[in-house]
Amino acid sequence: MLPISGISGISGISGISGISGTNPISGASTLNGAGAVDGSGNTSGGSFIDSLSQAFGQINTQLTSADASMANFAGGGSADLHTVMLQMEEASVSVKTVTAVRDKLLEAYSEIMRTQV
Repeated sequence: MLPISGISGISGISGISGISGTNPISGASTLNGAGAVDGSGNTSGGSFIDSLSQAFGQINTQLTSADASMANFAGGGSADLHTVMLQMEEASVSVKTVTAVRDKLLEAYSEIMRTQV
């Protein structure tokens, strides 16, 4: 039996998208007629919610693709194990990233709610 050598073909996970595509928040969006925090009411750029929605859509597509590849491999289809494992790992990293972002958002929200005016 031959010893297992190191994996040399992996240069990094590049399938994660949506995080770099977010735009900085230029002003708070309006809610129930309230203007932006600075009073300008400027909502010209893509909103934060739209950016999150787009990122979640891309992650959902990644998860669906990984699931389809796994089912194809398990059913004896043309998918190879290497590709299936890479797609599953990319999906796993994406879910972990989303979970970390969610935790940070909840932490920030809790901190804002504790702030006394």
